[in-house]
Amino acid sequence: MISIRRRLLWSLLLTLLAALSFNSLLAHFVARHEVDEVFDAELLSTARIIKGLLNQKSLVEDAGRIGQALEETLRDNEEMPSELQTYEKKILLQVWDHHGDDMLFRSSQAPDFALAPLRQGFYYHEQAGSEWIVYVTALHEADAWLLVGEIPTARDELSQSLVAVFIASGALALIIASILAISSINFGLAPLARLRQLLKHRDANNLAPLELPGQTRELAAVVNSINLLFIKIEDGLAREKRFVADAAHELRTPLAVMKLRTQTLLDQPHDDNTRQELKALEASVSRSHRVVEQLLMLASLDQNQRPTEELEPQDICEQIRLTLAEVWPEAARKHIELVVCGTEQVTEWVFHPVLLDVALRNLVENAIRYSPAHSEITVTLISDDHTIRITVEDQGPGVRADALSQLHERFFRLAGQEVPGSGLGLSIVQRVCAHMGAELLLENREEGGFRATLVFRQP
Repeated sequence: MISIRRRLLWSLLLTLLAALSFNSLLAHFVARHEVDEVFDAELLSTARIIKGLLNQKSLVEDAGRIGQALEETLRDNEEMPSELQTYEKKILLQVWDHHGDDMLFRSSQAPDFALAPLRQGFYYHEQAGSEWIVYVTALHEADAWLLVGEIPTARDELSQSLVAVFIASGALALIIASILAISSINFGLAPLARLRQLLKHRDANNLAPLELPGQTRELAAVVNSINLLFIKIEDGLAREKRFVADAAHELRTPLAVMKLRTQTLLDQPHDDNTRQELKALEASVSRSHRVVEQLLMLASLDQNQRPTEELEPQDICEQIRLTLAEVWPEAARKHIELVVCGTEQVTEWVFHPVLLDVALRNLVENAIRYSPAHSEITVTLISDDHTIRITVEDQGPGVRADALSQLHERFFRLAGQEVPGSGLGLSIVQRVCAHMGAELLLENREEGGFRATLVFRQP
């Protein structure tokens, strides 16, 4: 997933690169055009100077005097500095008679054919890998044509130097612009980063309106929308809480009355068929009552209703004894023995007694439900300075290895399971562990049976 910051940065850098490339290309063409105009003007000036020297009829009558005058004009009497040799212009000269039949003179570097047509003006010529620029002018007094050519080496060198300058300056401008763009983007997205941090560190139960100092106009709309969403969520949670409270009142009472009336009917004399039906009815009502209780407990936990009172260290061994005492009648009905280990000494720990009772009760009730009669369930407490482990072990059939990871899912039950249940017990324990910062470990025992462990770590 591409972040907004990276997308903005790449978009801006690509835009800058395109703009600088276009600007450098345009500058190159403009600079080359200006260089050509400057060199053309110098070529014209050179041609006029030479024309002034040669525009005499007496010179035309003596070709030797023409050559002598031109050679003296082109003679290099001074050594050119090394830094200027690159830009030294290489001049080609030709003098043709008026009809263009005879070449009266050519410089040493000039070819033996006409550099350009014998007509007034500038000409750009390329032949056999050679390139030159020629200015042609008439020597009216001498009745001849003067051709002054230039090999554009200096122009090319100057253009290449300008291109290198444009590339270097463009690269430097791109680097500086990139640094400024990154700084600007970071500065512009700083309020968004602060908003992310506020949402990241906010507790799930905190639905108070967000306050973001220094927010921009665009971000203010986002913050207002988030605050409006918080209000809607808070209203929805309030309705759910009212529903849970109403469901607890409307469902618990009728089921309790039904259970009580069923037990009253069982106390009265009936024939065997009626008694069996009443017992089946009592079992159904008890199961419905248990399912409702578990659903209400799970709904309360899903609403993140954490205990708000200040907790103090308590004797966790005593809490384990109280919970086991409550489920002992159910174990006694199946002739299951509850064995407790590790609770001989007082172990002080900070915990919420109601949540621990819910988790431990569900684990022990599950063990009782799936253990065979006349078996044994062991509850073991192991503690040290930083960790407490409460283990519930039974001698039941255990669970398939591939189903262990699904046991804490809601309403999950193994296929072919004959023991009645709702599939919510371990889901409730998992939610309790999430509230208490504990861990639930589920595994099969090597010697047969099932083991569930609650692991509490000292904060």
